[in-house]
Amino acid sequence: MVMKTLLVVLATTIILFSVSCSNEKTKEKKKAIVKQESLIIGDPFNYGIENMLIFPIGTNYQPMVYENEKPTDYNLNEITVGFTANAGTFNDRWAEEEYINTNENEFDIQNILFYDLETTKSYKLFSDTMHILSFSVHSEFSNPMIVYRIVKTDNNKDSLYNSKDPVILYVSDLYGKNMVQISPDDEKFIDYFYYPEKNIILIKTIVDSNKDKNFLFSDETNFREMKINEPGPGRELFTNSMKDSLRIK
Repeated sequence: MVMKTLLVVLATTIILFSVSCSNEKTKEKKKAIVKQESLIIGDPFNYGIENMLIFPIGTNYQPMVYENEKPTDYNLNEITVGFTANAGTFNDRWAEEEYINTNENEFDIQNILFYDLETTKSYKLFSDTMHILSFSVHSEFSNPMIVYRIVKTDNNKDSLYNSKDPVILYVSDLYGKNMVQISPDDEKFIDYFYYPEKNIILIKTIVDSNKDKNFLFSDETNFREMKINEPGPGRELFTNSMKDSLRIK
């Protein structure tokens, strides 16, 4: 009887010890997985303005995961956040030089640092976090400016800030100052038409008319006007009542 009791106690002790070891290993395994979500400063580049450099600032949408607090081997070029000049397809067809985030589904460019080589001063484009898809430099305008395509909200909730969301038109001066929003938050900027003789641009946007969180070419379009010499929110060309009168009934 005593021997039987001892065997039961021994078996129970072994089971409890095994469970305990298993739990400890599980805890260790959980501790071994570490996510690296670092703010990445991209390589500097000259965007055509004397003495000025730009540094793109961003993060990786899919941070590297490494074990035992030791990073695995990787290629540094794979984590570089940056813009590509004239990347085959122009979003700004009026630009001679356009700088595009060609990896917008992998890297989120959240700001730009401007650095003056002459004064050694640096400053950021905007104080809030936004998401820059591209920008183009227009020194030829009567009021020289930089034109930006920017996303502010993850409209379709896919955890990405990319061209599927409402793209907003912004402009600044050539030094990244006096930033102004031109198109509204809830429409998607897709193109503009430049009329140098009148010194204006007409901004074309898509309206999510069926409220399905997507911007498709089957949705309604809208137009606004902005004077080059007076940057500001675009003035709607056509009133709602006029557009309503044109709808098929």
